[in-house]
Amino acid sequence: MSPPVPLSAARREPAAAPAPSPAGDAETGMTVEEQELGLISAQGLYQMRCECGRSWFELSLPNLAKCPACNKVGVVRLLGS
Repeated sequence: MSPPVPLSAARREPAAAPAPSPAGDAETGMTVEEQELGLISAQGLYQMRCECGRSWFELSLPNLAKCPACNKVGVVRLLGS
């Protein structure tokens, strides 16, 4: 049986990745550019469809919705659930 290895000897520091060249890597033909990042906003959108065939969009998911074409009120059901 081999002697136990001390914990300090068993730990290894992670290898550092090579720093990319600012001008690019001539071997791979890859260029590196820096850009300022912007902020992108996203908003969910629900497509509603009535039995009469009319469809429209809502920003929130209501429990009940009134069709703008036939004025029928209906219970909203998510497809796939």
